[in-house]
Amino acid sequence: MVKISIKYLSILLIILINNTCLADKNIDNTQLILFIDKSESILGRPIRAELYAISLKNKITDVKLNALNNDFGVLVDYVINDTSDKRWPGKSIQILKLKLYPRQVGNLTIPGLSINSVQSQKKTIYVKQGKNSVPKVSFSTISPYERQQLIIHVAVISTDSSARLSIKDGADIDGFESTPLNFKRIKNTDGTYLLQIGWGLSAIKSGILKLEPPPVTYSVSGVSRKQFYLPIKTLDVKALPSYLPPTIPVGKVTIKSESVNTNILQTNSLSYWNISINGAFNNAYNLPPVLRQIKSNKKIKFLPGNSERHTKSSDSTLFSSANYSIPFKALQSGVVTLPKIEIQYFDPDDAMLKIITHRSEDIFVLSVIWRGFLSLAIFFILFYIGRKIYQVWQRHIYSHNKRAQAIEKLHDNMGIKETRESIILIAESEYWPANITISQWANLWQNKYQVSNNFEEFVSLLSADLYSLNSDTKTTELSKQLFNIIKNRKKVKYKF
Repeated sequence: MVKISIKYLSILLIILINNTCLADKNIDNTQLILFIDKSESILGRPIRAELYAISLKNKITDVKLNALNNDFGVLVDYVINDTSDKRWPGKSIQILKLKLYPRQVGNLTIPGLSINSVQSQKKTIYVKQGKNSVPKVSFSTISPYERQQLIIHVAVISTDSSARLSIKDGADIDGFESTPLNFKRIKNTDGTYLLQIGWGLSAIKSGILKLEPPPVTYSVSGVSRKQFYLPIKTLDVKALPSYLPPTIPVGKVTIKSESVNTNILQTNSLSYWNISINGAFNNAYNLPPVLRQIKSNKKIKFLPGNSERHTKSSDSTLFSSANYSIPFKALQSGVVTLPKIEIQYFDPDDAMLKIITHRSEDIFVLSVIWRGFLSLAIFFILFYIGRKIYQVWQRHIYSHNKRAQAIEKLHDNMGIKETRESIILIAESEYWPANITISQWANLWQNKYQVSNNFEEFVSLLSADLYSLNSDTKTTELSKQLFNIIKNRKKVKYKF
């Protein structure tokens, strides 16, 4: 009887040991197996991967994918939580399907993915460039201050004229405020095309930050061909000085202003003062406010104004502006000075706090009474000037007509009488005395006009001829000389 009991106890012990070993074997059968559809790929094209979890007690979505981020952009395609596979009969299967986009060319390793103590095998793939160039990423700075604008450009060389780059709207970048820049296409001299796009960023905190830009889509004729996941960049974001308040803009700021009514203003009439503040900022609300500095006084009264803020994107930067339109009324006549405006900003280039003091041009104001007096004064001044101009013009016309008559008489008739009359007409055209003698006429003439060396001899002959009782043949010759003198006159050039 004792022998039989020992036999049965031995059998039970063997059964218990076998069951324990089978249980341990089931635990050891938990596996993570990674399958990929190809071992070679082109940059911008995905590698399709399937991760099989066999007899995994956890959810397959708990598998850590962070190890893939350095070399791949990872997209979870879909998940199968519980299925079966004839390769593993009787086992519970979970499947995680992924799209892996290489971030660079060359040999890349897909590391083992793990959960608890279970890990998949490593895979190696080779990534080629393809027809297009490898995207070139440039940074305006790799060591910006927090809240400073950082510009990132992504450039690709393509042979297709209809190719373009685009960024998904609303794509966030962890740790940064971001706004996409406009797309730009430039034709190169070799017939290729430079495609460029990018972001305007500003870090919301300081420290060592990993910058993972969103994917850039490469399309041809509107059809997506490639998806570029860019390399992750480490930035050293510098902290702002502790003495700076959080409202100080980080970046250069400019300001300009003008009064809408540039003419003389009237007291108690409504006018507008326009102020524009500009800077390279990602957000227009980072620009400094100015309305608190504009206050009324005994000479000017300001009314509530309007303000607009805009941020515009170009292909190279983000530009923000704040525009103010402030109505005001001048209360007194005279020169009115608009308030000065002071703006502070932190200049990242010099690492200094700077202050801009802006002064607008003074405005001139007159009341209704003074405007009336001024209008009358201007009217009388213009009337006086107009009258003087009219008198000068009349004198010019008179002189011109008299001179023309004198030349006509000398041209048509060379007699003594016509010669005497022409000299009288010339004297009248110059406003000289009417009963002038030949000698007086000669003195006045040579003081005003250029004369030849024999002018005095000519005047003596002309005087003798005109006052002679008997005319001779010299009259015609002297009249011709007088005709030429009058017609070809040139004023004396005075030297001071």
